[in-house]
Amino acid sequence: MARTFCILIALSTQALFSGDLFWFSYKIATSNGLVVYEEKNIAPVMVPYDGQSTLLCTIPLLFDTTLSKEAFLRKHFDTILPCFYRLSTHMLSLNERNLKHQQDRIELIIEPVRFTVDFKDEFATINALR
Repeated sequence: MARTFCILIALSTQALFSGDLFWFSYKIATSNGLVVYEEKNIAPVMVPYDGQSTLLCTIPLLFDTTLSKEAFLRKHFDTILPCFYRLSTHMLSLNERNLKHQQDRIELIIEPVRFTVDFKDEFATINALR
């Protein structure tokens, strides 16, 4: 009984400290202008982290107040994506040419970043943690 009580306390304190932290990463690969691979990752982080916070962007809520934070982020992924371009972004471009055949491959990678989301007034503010 005491053991389950301690586990319950540990899980609830972890949820208190890491309720707003999320993890973001992105990778897309194109070949001759066509998307061949795309990986989008937004997930809650369960480990508390104290780092320097930098403002990335603000997004208007527009009647999305009933969604959870994770559902809001997944729904507005395309509007959130440009906010992370100025962080750790890598671009790789490969070009092969054989006689009449040319293969052009471009990869865009945004390294994993921890961030927080705050809903205040009618905006969602996204801050990166470093």
